[in-house]
Amino acid sequence: MMSSTTLMPPLLKKMTEYKRQMVSRTTVVYQDNKVKVLKVVGKIDKTKSPVLMIPAMINKYYILDLSENNSLAKSLSDEGHAVYMIDWGEADPEDRWQTFTDVFLKVLKRVVSRVTRDAGEKPVLFGYCMGGAISAIYTSMFQDEIKGLIGLTVPIDFSKAGVMSKWTNKEHINPYLAVAAMGNMSPEMTQNSFISLKPAKFLKKWDTAWKKQDDDKFMDSFLILEQWVNENIPFPGGIWQEYITWLYQDNLFFKDELYVGNHKASLKNITCPILTIIANDDHIVPSESAEPLHNLAGSTNKTIKNFAGGHVGIIASPKLFPQLAETVKNWLEDNK
Repeated sequence: MMSSTTLMPPLLKKMTEYKRQMVSRTTVVYQDNKVKVLKVVGKIDKTKSPVLMIPAMINKYYILDLSENNSLAKSLSDEGHAVYMIDWGEADPEDRWQTFTDVFLKVLKRVVSRVTRDAGEKPVLFGYCMGGAISAIYTSMFQDEIKGLIGLTVPIDFSKAGVMSKWTNKEHINPYLAVAAMGNMSPEMTQNSFISLKPAKFLKKWDTAWKKQDDDKFMDSFLILEQWVNENIPFPGGIWQEYITWLYQDNLFFKDELYVGNHKASLKNITCPILTIIANDDHIVPSESAEPLHNLAGSTNKTIKNFAGGHVGIIASPKLFPQLAETVKNWLEDNK
């Protein structure tokens, strides 16, 4: 008798059987509650800058280490860089009381200190999306701890952050009341909000997958990314409410009015070399939202690069990734 999977269309069969394989071998060099710092195991060239990669807090970290051919962590490690990645872990109900202030003044303070001791020098921060905003804010407060800053699709002017800036407007949502009612923001809420930005694109994605289900190369890339997209993680409520209020609603960092504890977070305070990378078709962080990282930072060593593609495609597309990796590697080489 044939099994049920034998009778499935190739798309469903491949989805059922797919299991992501680990790309880079890593070791945990630091842990703070659920937050881990993973170091890629590889041969390190001491003349190369160490890189601390910071992803968004709503996704699994492995978008930075997606597949054998699409891993920025692996690409940089192969060049001899000491590469560290933050794994935010998965928040539980008790983590609802964590704050955005805690992220900067407790967690990241310890992480950067540990990475610096392990690497023997200050790291370059590489931040993706929300992780880039976190990286920029941290650098603006503690510039003396950071060697360089790379921002990939980083929102800075949140008033220009597309539809999301309208949905999070004070007229439509009170983040503090939302957290009081729900606690942590669930993965389902986060994922559905992003799908709702372009619902037709979600349907088109599956239409394309159905038509190309016999293309093994396409399906490998599709399934790897699809697993990551569907692995959103809970967003600690206290962090979420401050993130939305401070940045989306009040736009404090862009306006040069953000204080974290007693520390002023000002783009003008960023004086290290900066690489700003923008995706021209990004509907989550449009170019006008990301450009202020380049335009307003106090550094005199600033580079901005524009790529075709969208918010995820710029790092996950087999066509775009080689260009991204080469750009980052060249910039790091030029700014040792």
